[in-house]
Amino acid sequence: MMKAWRAHAYGEGGNPADTISKMTLDDVPVPVAGAGQVQIKVAFAAVNPIDWKLFSGGMHGICPVSFPYTPGFDLSGTVSAVGEGVSGFAVGDEVAVDIGLVESCKEPSPGFGPAGAFAEYATVPAELVAKTHGVDLRAAAGLPLAGLTAYQALFTGNGTDFTGAPLGDLKSGQKVLVLGGSSAVGMYAVQLAKNAGLHVAATASGAMMPDGKTAKKDYVKTLGADRVEDYTTDGWSDALKGQDFDLVFDCVGEDAYWTEVAPKVLKKGGKFISIANFSPGTGADGLVFQNYLLKSNTEDLSKLMAMVKEGKLKVSVDSTVPLTEAPKALSKSMTMHSAGKLVVQIAA
Repeated sequence: MMKAWRAHAYGEGGNPADTISKMTLDDVPVPVAGAGQVQIKVAFAAVNPIDWKLFSGGMHGICPVSFPYTPGFDLSGTVSAVGEGVSGFAVGDEVAVDIGLVESCKEPSPGFGPAGAFAEYATVPAELVAKTHGVDLRAAAGLPLAGLTAYQALFTGNGTDFTGAPLGDLKSGQKVLVLGGSSAVGMYAVQLAKNAGLHVAATASGAMMPDGKTAKKDYVKTLGADRVEDYTTDGWSDALKGQDFDLVFDCVGEDAYWTEVAPKVLKKGGKFISIANFSPGTGADGLVFQNYLLKSNTEDLSKLMAMVKEGKLKVSVDSTVPLTEAPKALSKSMTMHSAGKLVVQIAA
């Protein structure tokens, strides 16, 4: 048997906080690795907003959750068993994975999940898992979902939009604006864009980072942003007017960013790619709006893990809580006030 957090129903009135308040830490059977899967003894899991957004029930049509449900998509740990047909992984390998929203939350059941990072063991398809190659497991847990989201938005990789079209195809010398540069995804986007030789602008506020010493907008500059605008001040978008960005990456979701800001800052034919706006208003002619859900896969994640290993990509951790306090981390994520990843330590 193992310990696992379980949610038991969508929130009353669509309120995720209701689901979180009723979660229970239960003793459940350890999942067995099936064909093509690996069983992982979980060391750390990371919280993502999608973890609690699912609890509203509003995404059931595309990502159905069956209850009782163990939340959490990001985890790191050690391979504890391999299923039939698995090659490339062995017991004892340190790995990380995004279990996958669209991969695990679907009907009929895919034979693993759905989700399940907030537990002592998890089984996932080997094709989603990446070796950490010595990257600290705490940091490795905070990389997969947010890192893949940023990477695929800017460079497509294995991702596409909902129509199957490619996403970003940015090249050195081009310009990108990251809306929400201090969000977990935004932090990765700033770094990845700068590493690729782009001119990077971002938005962030003057609120403090967890250290209480550095403002978020200043921290985003340390990640490589050439310019950071404080979105809490009047006229911040006017300051970027006419900059002719090749791509705006929206990690916030305010529709005015698409309908009002994009026409000011994007070049003709430029892309506005959002991970937070799924009901966009009418935008300006000559601009392209896209949204998507990331595709979890080993190839893209392994590229990102190599960047972390080489010191080219930093995983920012807001705070770490023990397994017993996982609901507190979910509740903190709901406030949208964290700076970096919220991590749950599963193994003692």
